[in-house]
Amino acid sequence: MISLAPWSLSNLPSPLAHTLLLLLPQPPPPPPRYRTRPKPGIIGDNPFTEGAVSGFLLILFSELGDKTFFIALLLAARRPKGLVFAGTVGALAVMTVISVALGRVLHSLDDLIPGGGGIPFDDLLAAALLVVFGVRTLAAAGGAEESAAEEKEEAAEEVDKLGSGAAAGLLLSTFLLVFAAEWGDKSFLATIALAAASNPAGVVLGAVGGHGVATALAVAGGAALSKVVSERTVQYVGGSLFLVFAAATVVDIFRGV
Repeated sequence: MISLAPWSLSNLPSPLAHTLLLLLPQPPPPPPRYRTRPKPGIIGDNPFTEGAVSGFLLILFSELGDKTFFIALLLAARRPKGLVFAGTVGALAVMTVISVALGRVLHSLDDLIPGGGGIPFDDLLAAALLVVFGVRTLAAAGGAEESAAEEKEEAAEEVDKLGSGAAAGLLLSTFLLVFAAEWGDKSFLATIALAAASNPAGVVLGAVGGHGVATALAVAGGAALSKVVSERTVQYVGGSLFLVFAAATVVDIFRGV
């Protein structure tokens, strides 16, 4: 008589052992970990769309009236607008990819914490950062005009340091100036936080789109735009968006657990 004990299957021919293994009761599958099912969001059930829309709105209202915005505005008054737009958007696109990559490193925090119990520490940290940005933006909205004047003055000092030259040199100098100005900026950190809790491809597409629209407005006529839309309004809208996306992240956490 053949024993069906698992330790005796190794003594049987391979086809017979495989057949007996299929007949033996199988253990139940492990419970799904956090985020194995799609997370419903405030913009729909498509994570890519939610990441793209969130990234676009957040970056657009973060960049309007920012130092990078004024750099593009002032450069466009002295240099060919096409070169200014290409150099600025190119630098911001590279910075976006870097910040999203850092956000995905933050996203892997769950796997590095032993015994986390399925708690999404990365999303919690991202929500906390968005709350901080939102509160700080709303608190600074009262002095938005003074802050914008300081940003414009700093941008003018940076632009004055650049000389003239061939098209390739102008393009490269614009790229480097904007890249240095954007490093560690609020929109850079906000993109990291958003990418930690959202679809990375969607965040890249939306954030680059937001940078592109903001840069186009600056190059085309940022001075006229500032007369129509006040800096205070932009700050209030931007701060509110930070808090809305922080709340949406928290809701997604509880829906996905």
